[in-house]
Amino acid sequence: MVNYDPRDIPEQLAPLIRSAAGEMERLRDVPESLMSELAEAGAFSLFTPRELGGYEVPLATAVDVYERFGRLDVSVGWVVWNGNWGFVGALLGEPGTNQIWKAGHPVFANAAQPATAVSVPGGYRVSGDWKLVTGVRNADWVITVAMVEGLPGPALFAIPRDQVTVHDTWRSSGLRGSGSNRVTVTDVFVPADLVGHDTRVRVDRPLYRGHIPALVFPGSAAVVLGAARGAVEETMDLIGDKRELPRVQSVIAQSEASVTAARLLVLSAAEAMDLAHERDEPVTMVQRADLRAAIAHAGKISRQVLTDMYVLGSSASTAEGSPVERLFRDGLVALQHFSMAESFFEAVGRTRFGLDPGTRLF
Repeated sequence: MVNYDPRDIPEQLAPLIRSAAGEMERLRDVPESLMSELAEAGAFSLFTPRELGGYEVPLATAVDVYERFGRLDVSVGWVVWNGNWGFVGALLGEPGTNQIWKAGHPVFANAAQPATAVSVPGGYRVSGDWKLVTGVRNADWVITVAMVEGLPGPALFAIPRDQVTVHDTWRSSGLRGSGSNRVTVTDVFVPADLVGHDTRVRVDRPLYRGHIPALVFPGSAAVVLGAARGAVEETMDLIGDKRELPRVQSVIAQSEASVTAARLLVLSAAEAMDLAHERDEPVTMVQRADLRAAIAHAGKISRQVLTDMYVLGSSASTAEGSPVERLFRDGLVALQHFSMAESFFEAVGRTRFGLDPGTRLF
């Protein structure tokens, strides 16, 4: 793996990402050659333990990296975010990590919706049907979750890519290059060595001591904030003489301020998580609620900014191949992800009144 500063990875690969844009649209996936470059640069190893060759970066650093990828290409940012499940290396025992990392730097795909797991001697029989699994064709392993009797929360199951069935279903108005196809698994045996849980952390270091799901949630918001920021920058280049109009100047200034503020809010919530990890303090419900509110807010702001930029660009925004056109449709499709749903504001509000958030994904 090339030893970059993780924040530099997007810029280092920017020429390759830009040149692959047309092929991604055609393939409806990230080309294998670009996936290899991303893996070699460590783009999928942000949360991987250092002894397994990863960067083991704080959450706030990963948020920054995801946003930079989203600015370059939303589909690539989406694949990078969804592929960063290397933290399972801190949850599994040595036999499991040896199997997953024996070939180098694995790429993961995540099936977010719960699977069905039945305990059998030596492991579990797992079945599931997931409509959207980003980047699965280029993945080495698929990570899914399931509730297991005797454990307080969901367990993580690592399934080799060749043991799942990928259906060619990804037809979308945007985010076309993400390869988010349907995946099915039928009664696949997963040995106990490939099953992890955040109450059994093997690597006792700050990143892995806290609320493990928080390593996943903010990435979606970071990618769409990158798309929104990119739309502002591209629109400024697109509108030409309209830049002299006060209305245009006002919309640009407000949009830029909104994206910056939303980004800082997500980073602040992520940094609070990082600080709790470093101090070996439990992540509080208030901190979890702050992160959830920041993610939902980022989604709301990004949707508004993307729409405003599309409108501001007028007919030029509609041209196929226009950067604003692609950022707009890719960003809006990404914003359909449940992790940024405004309904999470209700869950956050419940916690403010001392009530249970009412959802496990919090």
